[in-house]
Amino acid sequence: MAEAIIGTAALGAGVGEIFALLYGAVKDVTTKTLTCKTDLRRLKSTLGRLEPLVEDIRRSNRELCRPEEETECLIEQMKEGEKRVREISELSSWKYHLMRFYYGRKLCLLEEALVRFFQVDMQAWNMRNVLQALSGVNEMRAQINFVVRNGGLSCAAPGWLDSGFGLDEPLKELKMHLLKKDVSVLVLSSPGGCRMTPLLRMLCQDKDIKDLFQENIFFVPVSKTPNLKAIVHEVFHHKGDQVPEFQSDEEAINQLEQLLSQIGEPTLLILDDVWSGSESQLLERFEFPTPNYKILVTSGSTLPRFSFTYKLKPSYNVHAMALFRRSTTLQDGSSLVPDEEIVDKAFRNRATEFSDVLSSVQEIDISYGTRIAS
Repeated sequence: MAEAIIGTAALGAGVGEIFALLYGAVKDVTTKTLTCKTDLRRLKSTLGRLEPLVEDIRRSNRELCRPEEETECLIEQMKEGEKRVREISELSSWKYHLMRFYYGRKLCLLEEALVRFFQVDMQAWNMRNVLQALSGVNEMRAQINFVVRNGGLSCAAPGWLDSGFGLDEPLKELKMHLLKKDVSVLVLSSPGGCRMTPLLRMLCQDKDIKDLFQENIFFVPVSKTPNLKAIVHEVFHHKGDQVPEFQSDEEAINQLEQLLSQIGEPTLLILDDVWSGSESQLLERFEFPTPNYKILVTSGSTLPRFSFTYKLKPSYNVHAMALFRRSTTLQDGSSLVPDEEIVDKAFRNRATEFSDVLSSVQEIDISYGTRIAS
């Protein structure tokens, strides 16, 4: 049973999902066994205090496109800890007397490792985030000064963040899947949620989507602990209608179905950041036999319950090369474009350290400029 749970979680699961499995196992076993009761209670208390910090890590990984490799050590420790906790619940009484010191020691070591990670590794992580943010501010300031000094001319990639650079093809594919007649629920998944936010922004501003759905595009954050009444409340609020006071989840769903029927036009409901494990009970409540009603679900994990899924893949080299071409156009209109070898080398050296593609592009720029000069 433990191996099956861990095996499923390991398929694309990040630090948040693994922590949830460990915390759930500790709470479950603590109530069902007398074995290692003191150690389990202490570990449960520690995990409760660490839970908000794990949510911060998960959110940071998503917003900054951090690779899960940065927390791989923590993930492995928690997976091993979940396995040990499940083993404790299966110990017979005579095995417990033989193995209690062994498992007690394992639980203590797990607790110490978790505390050490958040006291040491996370502090270093936060410091790096601050330094990178300061570096980005200084770089933007330098670019602005350069533009001012040169009468508005700049070699920087214009509007890259605003234009959703490199997402034109994913947008085209996402629209194609979403607008199929036989698709009522579409899952947009990406490891750690990387690049989903700019893609969603582009989708909501796309002319075809706006022409079809008009003002009936409802974007609702869901997160780890979904609140069904709050989700329906947001839909009513966005529509500008008077928001009813829902006495129960059932009433909220009934009111939402009535609202969609009254709209009578194509409607798109975007449920953002749905966690694996919560989708089955949550999403089936929002599925109605309403014509031209579609649901787009975004998740950092794959949701196997649904047939239609669009997986947004991380894209580095191709778009970095295109960005570099845009940023190295000379005054005479020609370009100095590096070969693929330089791109690959730069990304191997830096992509795992910095998730921002521009960092690697700048390194390519420096490397290539040095080669030209020599």
